[in-house]
Amino acid sequence: MVFDTDAHVQESAEIFNSITLPDGYLHRGPQVVKGAERGYWMIDGRLFPKLSGPGVNSFATPHVAKGDGLNSPLKSRIESQELSDPKVRLEDMDKEGIDISIIFPTLFLAYPLAEDRIVAAALCRAYNNWIADKCSFTEGRIRWVATVPLPDVEGAVEEMQWARAHGACGVMTLGTAGDWNLDDDRLFPFYECAEKCFLPVCVHVGWSLPELNRMYSSVYRSLISPFVIPTFMAFVSFMAGGILDRFPKLKVGFFEAGVEWVPYWLDRLERFYRQPPAGSKKGDLPSRSPIEYIRSGRIYFSCELDEKRIGDVVEAIGDDCIVYASDLPHSHRVFDAVKLFHARTDIPSVTKGKILENGSRFFND
Repeated sequence: MVFDTDAHVQESAEIFNSITLPDGYLHRGPQVVKGAERGYWMIDGRLFPKLSGPGVNSFATPHVAKGDGLNSPLKSRIESQELSDPKVRLEDMDKEGIDISIIFPTLFLAYPLAEDRIVAAALCRAYNNWIADKCSFTEGRIRWVATVPLPDVEGAVEEMQWARAHGACGVMTLGTAGDWNLDDDRLFPFYECAEKCFLPVCVHVGWSLPELNRMYSSVYRSLISPFVIPTFMAFVSFMAGGILDRFPKLKVGFFEAGVEWVPYWLDRLERFYRQPPAGSKKGDLPSRSPIEYIRSGRIYFSCELDEKRIGDVVEAIGDDCIVYASDLPHSHRVFDAVKLFHARTDIPSVTKGKILENGSRFFND
């Protein structure tokens, strides 16, 4: 079985048709604005994506039809990109050799979509309600993780409970909750709820730290640095912040940053665990050797199947905690990834099989 742990939907206006906002807030909800070359979201007075100036971000939602029903850089039909017809996405999965696929949002990789907690919560509920309905027509082949309005912890807990009752298989967070690190004790009720709901926490790349993102005005550089760096910060939070000790049944995965970074960050954690820098307090250090947390079976990392050093990573952390992520339908994904992966001669067949199937275990399949 090929278990894809990280695919996406390119959001359309359909998702927010039924958004529930109180009187006086309706004008602050999402609206599609058609520009000269593409569409934009207007949310609470701001445009997304932001393609120039400090704080740039870039994603291909909302789609503005060009007349052929195909967004060529994505090389897939609009019905698949937007999940307006889940059967078309299933056809794309069949072409890629994917049996089960987990869906993440795209728009929600930008933060904050709304400063107001009421608007932020309404956006999450509208999305979760829509994706739950779409996945219900796929006989379990397409599943979804919930998006929640962190750092509004109370709202996030409420949304997670709703999502669990409506079929979510995980809960997404970005690498920080705004300017909170993920080991901030104000987030502990969120982890407590995830543990009770048996929902793994899925840390996904995204522009979660506005202060960092405002340092960049180039889309290219923004995707290289502020899009990914919060994920590495989250890894340190989970490894050294006591979350896994306090919540012993919680699982966490790190998605779309690749896997080649893991040995480097793990080595740094190990080095300063063994030889704490001057001025360190005991409470600053992990309670166990960082590699022990990796070996506990509760931490997972997604990889793209063309990464050159997968074998080296397996040597460092084993092959039980690496999962496959397709990133379908995004344009920078690896096309025909499963076929290409099977053709590789530098990775043992047993390891290939594990990487393609490990996602089932992470998502409690």
